[in-house]
Amino acid sequence: MSHTKLGRIHHPDPRDHNYLLPHNASVALAQPTLTHKLWTINAQHLDQGDTGTCVGHGWRNFLRCAPIQTSAKSPSAFDIYRGAVLLDPWPENDGEAKLPDNSSGMDSGTTVRAGAKALQNLGRLASYAWAFSLTPAVNWVLTKGPVVLGTDWHEDMFSPNSKGVVDIGGEIAGGHCYLLRGVDTKTRMARCTNSWGNSWNPVLKGDFLIDFDSLDALIRVGGEVCTAIQSI
Repeated sequence: MSHTKLGRIHHPDPRDHNYLLPHNASVALAQPTLTHKLWTINAQHLDQGDTGTCVGHGWRNFLRCAPIQTSAKSPSAFDIYRGAVLLDPWPENDGEAKLPDNSSGMDSGTTVRAGAKALQNLGRLASYAWAFSLTPAVNWVLTKGPVVLGTDWHEDMFSPNSKGVVDIGGEIAGGHCYLLRGVDTKTRMARCTNSWGNSWNPVLKGDFLIDFDSLDALIRVGGEVCTAIQSI
């Protein structure tokens, strides 16, 4: 697996903590029997190819997933990425905004925040909020919808086991962006949608499972959760 199939850059901004997801979703508290949820996603999984455009693909998967679940072809994952590189802190990657889809030159990567801002500029996101631990993300997925994750990606995560579960062992390969769209509080497992096509981890057709403790650890060490508070 080529490590260029990553592309999320960690660039913390303390102002994000002014816009946090609620720690406990009211619906989850009102319905204690609600223990699992899997939001559906449109069609075949996306594949970022040998590019660093995972942020664009993570946010495009967000648009493809219920309750939004757009079937519109625009904006594409690459459109979102092209917008994001113009909004992140690094002018040296601005030239990637002019490259065609799947270009090998799209390799600098960008931030989850820049992807959210790009969707705002494209008229698809009105506002968004953050979490920096797993509990508010789980409650949001149980009651509201999917969330976009940005975390480190470890070497062992490239090779899920026979049940489709990834392990966070090994060295850090880089930063990655992906979609959390399913949780089960009884088994304490999360289901995420990747952007490497259906042939990666074929037992789950491009998705992967990760246990709550591992995912929480990834989020708490330089990770982030972002989702739409209001979409358009």
